[in-house]
Amino acid sequence: MDQTTSARASSRAHKRKSNGEEEEEVGGFRKQIRKCERAGCPSKAPICFAGASEKCAGNGYTSRWYHVSAGEHFCNECFEHYYRSHKSGYETYATWKRVWCTYGRGDSNIHIFMCDQILPYWVQCSLCAKWRQLSRDATLLPDFLRNFVCGMTVSGVKKMNQEDACSYPEDQRVDLTRDSPWVSLLRCLSYMKSSPAWPFLTSYIPNGVGMSPLDTEVFQETKPPVMLPYLNPFTDADSTTEMACRVPADTLEEAELDEFVDFSQTPTIFLAIRNICVTLWNLNIKEWLTKEKAAPYVICRGVNRIYCVENLDKILWYLTRKGLINFGLVSVPKGLQLPSIQKLPKNSSVIIIGAGAAGLSAARQLRNYGVQVTVLEARDRLGGRVCDDHTLGSCVGRGAQVVAGCVCNPITVMCHQAGLGMKEIGEGCDIISETGQTIPNEIDRRMDFHFNALLDIIAEWRRNKEADQDVNLLDKVKEMHQQFKEESQLTFTEEEENLLNFHIGNLEYACGSSLQHVSALSWDQNEEYPQFSGPNLLLTQGYSALLHKLADGTEIVYDTVVSEVEYSGKKVSVRSKAGKIWEADKVLVTLPLALLKDETVTFTPKLSDKKRQAMKSLGVGHVEKVILQFNRKFWKDHGSDVFGHVKLGSSSCRMLNVFYDISPSDEKCGRFILKTHISGDSVCHLRDKSDKDVVAMCMSTLRTMFPKQVVPDPSKFIVTHWHADPFSKMAYSFIPRGSCGDDYDLLAQEVMDKVFFAGEATNRKYPQSVTGAFLSGIREAEKIYNSLGTVTQ
Repeated sequence: MDQTTSARASSRAHKRKSNGEEEEEVGGFRKQIRKCERAGCPSKAPICFAGASEKCAGNGYTSRWYHVSAGEHFCNECFEHYYRSHKSGYETYATWKRVWCTYGRGDSNIHIFMCDQILPYWVQCSLCAKWRQLSRDATLLPDFLRNFVCGMTVSGVKKMNQEDACSYPEDQRVDLTRDSPWVSLLRCLSYMKSSPAWPFLTSYIPNGVGMSPLDTEVFQETKPPVMLPYLNPFTDADSTTEMACRVPADTLEEAELDEFVDFSQTPTIFLAIRNICVTLWNLNIKEWLTKEKAAPYVICRGVNRIYCVENLDKILWYLTRKGLINFGLVSVPKGLQLPSIQKLPKNSSVIIIGAGAAGLSAARQLRNYGVQVTVLEARDRLGGRVCDDHTLGSCVGRGAQVVAGCVCNPITVMCHQAGLGMKEIGEGCDIISETGQTIPNEIDRRMDFHFNALLDIIAEWRRNKEADQDVNLLDKVKEMHQQFKEESQLTFTEEEENLLNFHIGNLEYACGSSLQHVSALSWDQNEEYPQFSGPNLLLTQGYSALLHKLADGTEIVYDTVVSEVEYSGKKVSVRSKAGKIWEADKVLVTLPLALLKDETVTFTPKLSDKKRQAMKSLGVGHVEKVILQFNRKFWKDHGSDVFGHVKLGSSSCRMLNVFYDISPSDEKCGRFILKTHISGDSVCHLRDKSDKDVVAMCMSTLRTMFPKQVVPDPSKFIVTHWHADPFSKMAYSFIPRGSCGDDYDLLAQEVMDKVFFAGEATNRKYPQSVTGAFLSGIREAEKIYNSLGTVTQ
């Protein structure tokens, strides 16, 4: 070798060393190795996981290591085997790439191929909990993963010579996944295989939600599992409308980003795990979803599976606290230690004032978290403004009995859990005039469209308006109607004008108030948020049956009227009118808005001016029910469950204008039941009338509607008086002129991290409903838990 050649050789050798080449002594010989060149990668002597090429470097030398993650690499020889068109592995890569590009999106490079097809699987022993590597050719199924033990083959058989396999140490690469830098060193993702969420996410690009596109053809030939009616946890990818309590399968929500900072670098991994958990819960809502139940369905290649499974507890706990899984009538399995129980101070305690839907949902959640809960209830029963009556021979709700928008509604979920009956309420509503004639559908549809158009015009009018520009909704509807007539030069018949008044009356029932008191700017502010979709349901066995099951195991002290909440000390003390005192770390107040406005409970120290102003600003809505039982169904010619009455003029349009058929499904029972409402100012007009007088007014209306029928007197009847009930004084809240949705939020704010508030009037997104009350309890339970301890990270 001449001097020049020698110099060049020396230069190359020096360059290799600067690129990571080293030598180590093995068996007395010097062995040349090359470390991974990825900055921060701890692998000084990588091992090729692929083993595809006959010339695979194994744990030896290669001209280049391709980094997948800390501890996972493939050599240049195996790269060439798949990537070069003249190599035998190229067709395998090319076939994969065609399928990936057909069903997936984005890059389809060799790294992704290796992660999706070549990386080995890792499984956890069900006895010693150590992680073991399996062959890449294994087909993992949930049953295999549940039952795997060290020394077991991919066929599920444990080798005879592997009896002490659990004693073998765990691979050092496992610990790498538990170090915080592991995620930042991840070169590419390994996507979920056989995800149970797949059949419910067919509108999404698979790898956009963390699933392998290679599963597409498999699932196309598989019959998907069936969820219970009205359960559909994911929004459709092409939907432009968000729905309440549905999960955006391809997007981390703001709260998720705040809680799972580590996943911000790899959001698709989080989405894949979260979607699996939500799916598994919705497929089996009667059992608590644990890590042990979910882990066998988290299937992906490489040590990424270790990372995913070991983060399951945190994700499950987050979804549980948010009320997306493990809520309602399920209880924590015996022996299961929730993260909350490990973090909360010993004997953490909460007093809840009120045993309605809000108080009971919060109590159930807090008990699940390991908190000691006592509920104080003024009445001799639970339920609050939910009160079912069986005196007519079947269940009728004196208060709420309908679920508005049943899809993914937590009330629907709990009815499934309890096995309680639900009946869809038809959308049709026959409109009957004063003469007993049914209004033609064409006129009905036209006026319905016109009324909704007026509301749309009002929505446009209120853009960029300030609170001092607010007017009442009734005046604004009339103004826009008059403006439309003037601009269009159209003439409305008396019948059409009466139909408009009918729709105004319906809206007053929805608000619980005459529209002359309702804000034109903010009356429907909740529509800015995702709402529940689907048909409305009648709970045939009532809400009370459901709430009794929800309250099971909760300590409730009845006949206890609270008079004072004192929160200046370390503990909160609650005093009853009888003089008894309870102490706890926190208190949750779920009193109806009317009682808060009337200051029936004294708070010491006084609540802030903002809090008290919010109480004063929100409106107290009034709705009463009249329920009539008949021995025969004289209205049977009208096929719909609902029929309305259009009255002459507008003076009495706000009462007794819609009747609902809530008869039992079995007509052989001979009990036929109609329900109607009185709302807003009309409730005040009837305060001096007896129940018989109110029923007589109903019968007069019904006989006007059915002049050709001999309409009998009711055999039994119920007239409610919620406005006079000292423990409610109302039906539900509304937003008066000059107020806005911010008042709901102000009312919901906790005080000094000790006094918390729940109830429908604290739920800006879902006010005026049992669902809103229930969800406010879930919300406050999490807030109380966070204030008692530390959220597990």
